[in-house]
Amino acid sequence: MADHDDHLDGAHGRARPHPPGRRGPRGRPKRRASLAAAGVLLGGALAPAAPAAAAEPPPECAPREPGGPLWITAGCVDPMYDRPVIDAEADAAEPVPHHRVSGHFAGTGVKFTFYFPRRWDGRFHQLVYPTQDANATAETIGSGADAGAYTVQVTGTPGYRADAAAAKFSRTVAARHYASPGKRIHGYVYGGSGGSYQTIGAMENTTGVWDGAVPFIPGTPTSIPNNFFVRAFARFVLQDKAERIADAVRPGGSGDPYAGLTGVERSVLREVTAMGVPLRAWQNPRYVLGLDDPQGLLGFAETVKAMDPAYADDFWSEPGYLGTERSPLGDLFRAARDDHDPWSLALLTYHRHQVPDRPGFDVWDRFRDAAGRPLYPQRPVEVGPAISTGVSGGGTHTGRITGKMIMVATLLDTDAFPWHADWYAEQARRALGPAYDSRFRVWFNDNADHIGAHLPGLVDYAGVLQRALRDVSAWAERGVPPPRSSRYGVADGQVTVPARAAARRGVQPVVDLTAGRTDRIDVRAGRPVAFRGTIQAPPHAGRVVSAGWDFTGTGDVAPAPVRPGRTVHVRATFTYTEPGTYYPVLRAASHRDGDTRTPYALVRNLDRVRVVVHP
Repeated sequence: MADHDDHLDGAHGRARPHPPGRRGPRGRPKRRASLAAAGVLLGGALAPAAPAAAAEPPPECAPREPGGPLWITAGCVDPMYDRPVIDAEADAAEPVPHHRVSGHFAGTGVKFTFYFPRRWDGRFHQLVYPTQDANATAETIGSGADAGAYTVQVTGTPGYRADAAAAKFSRTVAARHYASPGKRIHGYVYGGSGGSYQTIGAMENTTGVWDGAVPFIPGTPTSIPNNFFVRAFARFVLQDKAERIADAVRPGGSGDPYAGLTGVERSVLREVTAMGVPLRAWQNPRYVLGLDDPQGLLGFAETVKAMDPAYADDFWSEPGYLGTERSPLGDLFRAARDDHDPWSLALLTYHRHQVPDRPGFDVWDRFRDAAGRPLYPQRPVEVGPAISTGVSGGGTHTGRITGKMIMVATLLDTDAFPWHADWYAEQARRALGPAYDSRFRVWFNDNADHIGAHLPGLVDYAGVLQRALRDVSAWAERGVPPPRSSRYGVADGQVTVPARAAARRGVQPVVDLTAGRTDRIDVRAGRPVAFRGTIQAPPHAGRVVSAGWDFTGTGDVAPAPVRPGRTVHVRATFTYTEPGTYYPVLRAASHRDGDTRTPYALVRNLDRVRVVVHP
């Protein structure tokens, strides 16, 4: 098992507000009534307030090398997004008082919106995602304002070019709005899942546009379609045993998910686990197996058909594929052919025939011989890297980032596997060399998956992202190092972290809950159960500020009074009157400044135990 560690420690702090420009009543910066009143609008397009002397036109953005992705600087002009037009502006009161400016890039269909709060500390936050619209959520706007940032949001497009053009244009509009010409405006880009490709592409292929970034739940150049097809493979073979596996990995379970499986089932569970599907994620088997997904996790089937049209025929006719292999698993595939779409069946093991040429993808080692050669026939095209290149705008996941970066991953993610963050961290480590510790962090969050707290036993990781944005800005603007990277190990496709907060590091508090001093207790109905919990924040990660009991595991949380601190102990007693199996939860949150009132930048975690109540 590899142990990953960095060696930079440091304190952190909250930046003192220092809005630029003249101040009005109560310390707020004065702004002009509207951009139009300031002489900024001219036929719908932004124009200087006064005629400027003739000057050399700025250079056009161009690739750094022939055929490479577009290299964007603060001073170059992207010929595709060179005509920003302001369409409307208005004041709004929710979620905080702010001035909204909306517009578009002429001839592209791409829209943008800027949200300027009254309080501003000289920075902006920008969320990116390939299919989003130009309207930011209330939480996005409010969190940005709380951090002293205005918000930039752009219609989702492949790559980073539209986002970069909007980021640069927003600085011009912000300088007029806040009456702060010449003021240095810092920018921070963040995005998850498909947005992580864009965020990474942005930080590898621009300079002077963003100062830092927070990619989260990150993918790699091999993630699509392989991650989804691997889970569909598990669905085909293991669906009938899913609840047995789930019970084994839930709190108080046997801990042996392979118990009771046939030889074929054990081999498939080992294969999908080694590819990266987190074993503990099987606590929610419907999501792991995509049982509520109408496409059965094969949503990229049509893409593969277009890029590799001969694959299915080869799968059912050529040696080296399960469709012709004389084995119990091969027999299972052939027996199912009459009741399933043959193309879809063939795709379930497509990952075996997509062994990456690029080094570093260790999870595919099980499909290589001792000399490193693939054990199975390989397809003429690697689909994953082709999709990744399109989504990232030509970015190649080189690790050569141009600013500060905090990558956030979750340990129960079945869409973007946890090892992806380690893989990119290694790219950055090799690319940055001695500068790695001063430029890059990776934080793992437990008890969280890809989407958020939509399933039992999960926490919402939005607060971690808000925390990371605040920390990366302090790092870029004032040289304040954020808390150290999480300490973790990677083996057989699984990422593990130490049990104690001091050893685990990162920023997430660690919650340890027991019932009768164990993780499982059997009691008679009507007998009280004593619960004990310990909550610890990692070093330099702030203080625990809240806790709550959910004794039935149904989401009904009762606050547990706590005194903010790095370590908090709580106790409670609850009596179950109805027989059944319960998974009580202790939830907790920490904040870097110990703020007990703010709704933002709260880093959450939980722990569960099993209570079996007998008649």
